[in-house]
Amino acid sequence: MRKTLRNITIILVVVNAVQSCGQKEETIDTSWLKIEDYLFVSKKGPVKKDSSITGKWTEINFNQAHIVGKMAYADTSNFMHEKIYPCARCFLRPEAASALINANDIAITENLHLVIFDCYRPKVYQQKMYDIVKNPDYVASPEKGSMHNRGLAVDIALADWNERLLDFGGEFDDFSEKAHYDFEGISKEAKSNRKKLREIMLSAGFEPYKNEWWHFTFTKVQYPVDGFTWNCN
Repeated sequence: MRKTLRNITIILVVVNAVQSCGQKEETIDTSWLKIEDYLFVSKKGPVKKDSSITGKWTEINFNQAHIVGKMAYADTSNFMHEKIYPCARCFLRPEAASALINANDIAITENLHLVIFDCYRPKVYQQKMYDIVKNPDYVASPEKGSMHNRGLAVDIALADWNERLLDFGGEFDDFSEKAHYDFEGISKEAKSNRKKLREIMLSAGFEPYKNEWWHFTFTKVQYPVDGFTWNCN
């Protein structure tokens, strides 16, 4: 018990020290976070990888991080119009999760929310999607796998502070030319929003995919395709 209290005290001291640096700078309100979440929050902008993250997987808690969770494959709001995942949970490899929290910090400082459509995709669900679509141009073969199957890719967008999705000139999972980042037939606002999303994700360490404005991959580490599946309890 004493050790636990000492660890909590250390965490709070570190947080207070960080928040006290540069008192004139704008800071993020962290009063809504639990103690264990402090280590995932930067004062402003990108932070280094958090060495406290351990294990093979990190779950992104949408509510605690103020991220809008719209996990498309956990209901029928996807291009297949079928529910693939049993429930909406977002897992990533620890390094990718830490980078996503960096991106979230940047978005918050600009009064925006991240919107997540997909994260890690277990191989069994990749197979289910492939069996429905049967087209490797849209869904990667489970044998080869995708970066989603490795826990290193996210499908993502931005929303305003009232959680209204910004205009990106095309819907998520629209596999027409509208999905291409540099597609010209969209509004200036949509182009600006695509650019803003790309800048945020690049700053956090992700790489974009030119044919899908929503898809970003963390390439600084590599993992094999995985079959881990989550429960819904």
